[in-house]
Formats: sequence, C-alpha cells, structure tokens
Amino acid sequence: RSRFIRESAALLVEKGGAQWLVEQRSCTREQAQEALMEFTGVGRKVADCVALFSLDQTGTIPVDVHVWRIACRDFDTSLQEAKSLTPAVYERVGDLFRAHYGPHAGWAHSCLFAAELPAFKQRLPEDVREKMDAFRAEEKQRASDAKRLK
Repeated sequence: RSRFIRESAALLVEKGGAQWLVEQRSCTREQAQEALMEFTGVGRKVADCVALFSLDQTGTIPVDVHVWRIACRDFDTSLQEAKSLTPAVYERVGDLFRAHYGPHAGWAHSCLFAAELPAFKQRLPEDVREKMDAFRAEEKQRASDAKRLK
C-alpha cells in the first residue's frame, strides 16, 4: 500500500494538487469517477466513495455486495441473476438508487448501508427488520439450492 500512497501523492501533485481536487466537484459523476480511477490502486468503488464523501458528488453510489443486495431486495429482484458485480451491474444498481432517491441518492445509499449494520439494525421498525431477514433467508436458500444442483 505504501507504493499506492507514494504514486497517488505524486500524481495528485502532477495534476495540480488541491486545486485539481476542487475542480472535480464541478465534473459529472462519470468524469469524477474516471479521473479518480487514474490513481494507483483506486477502483470504481473507492473512486465513488471519494466523490461522494469529499467532492460533493451526491448522486454517486459506491456499490459493493451489500449495496447490491439492498438494490436486489428493494428495487429489482432480477439483479439476483447476475453472477458477479460487473461494471454493468454496478451502473444498474447506481441508476436504481438515483431513480428512486434523486440527486442526493448517495446520501440515501449511506443511510441504507448503515441501517444494514448490526449496531443500527435494531433501531429499524420491526416490519423493516422482518423484511430484511426474510430476504436474507431467501438468499441463503437460493445459494444452498444452487450448491446442491452442482
């Protein structure tokens, strides 16, 4: 990781330092992601985290398997058919959040992500927790069935 930090620091200086970062705030979501992914070791999710939390890109959705699961449960169950988090699935998950929550979907994403954590889950209404638990049980059953068919 130290190599990533050294190379990223050098590239940031080369690009213009803090001023370059400030300029990313006025870019489109896609442009900011692409620019940040030029840094060594920065992939799509990390770029989106930086864009959302530091560059005012409030429509950016950092997608990992947990966020993908939320999108499957709450927006589009057909996403479960995907075998992995491909760039197309990543973009589809983000699009679903943006369609549902609008220009500040990134913040809605953060609230939903946090609500899935054990420390916060008990604060949710009982019917929401039951829905989450039922979906998780269905996921486990599907995985078990798929394993058995192999």
